[in-house]
Order: sequence, then structure tokens, then C-alpha cells
Amino acid sequence: MPALLVDSEELRFKLLLFDLDGTLIDDADRYKNLAALRFEALIMMAGRVAAETWAPLGGYNWKTKIIDMNGAIGKASRREDMAIAAAAIYTTGRSWHDARKLAEQAYSEADVVQMKNYTPRLFSGTEEVLRRVKDVGFSLGVATNGPSAITDELLGILNIRELFGVIAGSDEAPNPKPAPDLLHMACRKAGVSPSEVVYVGDQPVDAEAAEAAGFLASIIVGPAKVESFRGVHRLSAVADLVASV
Repeated sequence: MPALLVDSEELRFKLLLFDLDGTLIDDADRYKNLAALRFEALIMMAGRVAAETWAPLGGYNWKTKIIDMNGAIGKASRREDMAIAAAAIYTTGRSWHDARKLAEQAYSEADVVQMKNYTPRLFSGTEEVLRRVKDVGFSLGVATNGPSAITDELLGILNIRELFGVIAGSDEAPNPKPAPDLLHMACRKAGVSPSEVVYVGDQPVDAEAAEAAGFLASIIVGPAKVESFRGVHRLSAVADLVASV
């Protein structure tokens, strides 16, 4: 069985599961672009007042084009963020049913435009490490609070889709991270026990979800402050993963 060497500890397991945005993909760049597209789509679908009401609630300054990555757009699941958009539309006088429908249409339109016109970027050195870890013998997967279909498309655009045997999005689970539902879904798809999985993410919710799911360990990359959950390891980036047989 292959192993990862993390914090001078050798971890042996079957499935290496990754978060997407902020872990593999440069999320600040992608979500800044997506926020602008959602803003324009909301104007088109529900009017400028609704769009300007939604923007600060999601963490987007439509005047300066700056996004707060600690806000809903950057950190909430798509489902949660869309609920904020629906609430903003509702305040303009629409019924809740109509507001929710318009929010869904606006977000879908923004997704379509971004997939056509925007090229996501992997963090430096990520692809090389993923291929090396795969070659050593690990099974790889992605579990993200984003939709599974969009995740599949993004990995295809990045030419790394074939590396991942499992993709699980929050649209397939009752509750997003930090609940364990999403990670358990990935385990069922892969046919492995949670105790045979390590999750790589960039936020405290990733470590919390991994612990709740009963994973062997979690690896948090980047500068985020993380509480002392069980089995948490730290690395600067995915590019720092070291694997061996």
C-alpha cells in the first residue's frame, strides 16, 4: 500500500480525497470572476436593486469588483449562497417561489458563461504532484461544496479529470461541509471505509468534516487557522505532498 510522508509521519491508506477551490484551484481568482457574472445575471433576471442587495450579503463589492473570500460567495456552498440571492430578490416584492426560481436561473446563467469564457488555474506544482501521487498507487477523488457537474467540467478543462476516480458535490449530499455527508458519499462511491481515507483541504470546515466522517486524517494546506481536530496535518500547498510505495 502506498504512503504519504506528512509531519515525519507515514500515512498508509487507500483513497486520497481533495477539496477543490482553494486546495487545487486558485479560488480567489475564480470566485471574483463568478461573483461579477452572478451580479450581472441577477440584474438581467431580477433587476439592479436585487443584485445590489445581494452583493454585500455575499461579500462582493460591485463598485470596486473586490470579493471578500471569507463571505458567502467564497465560503458557503452554492445552495446556501443561492438562498441569499433568493432572499435578496424576495425583498424587491417577488414571491418566495418566484425569487428562488429567478436566483436559480441567474446562477445557472453565470455558470454557463464562466465555463465558456473563463479558464481556471491550478496552484503551482499541483498537477505534477497529483500525477506523481497517482503513479505511486493512490486512488484520488474530489469532494467539494460545489456542484458535481461543474466540478467534473472544471477538472476536464484543467486536463486532470482522468486522475480522479470519484467526484462528489454538495448537490449529492443532504448537508454540505462541515457535516460528514459529502465525504461519506465519496467513500460510498469509491467503495472504501472512511478509516481508509485522508482528506486534503484548505479550511477549518475541511478538518472538521474529515473528523466527523471518521477519516484516518486530514491535511490542511495554506494559512487558515485550524483547531486541534483529530489527525490534522499542515502543509503549505498540495505541491508539498510527498508519496512513496
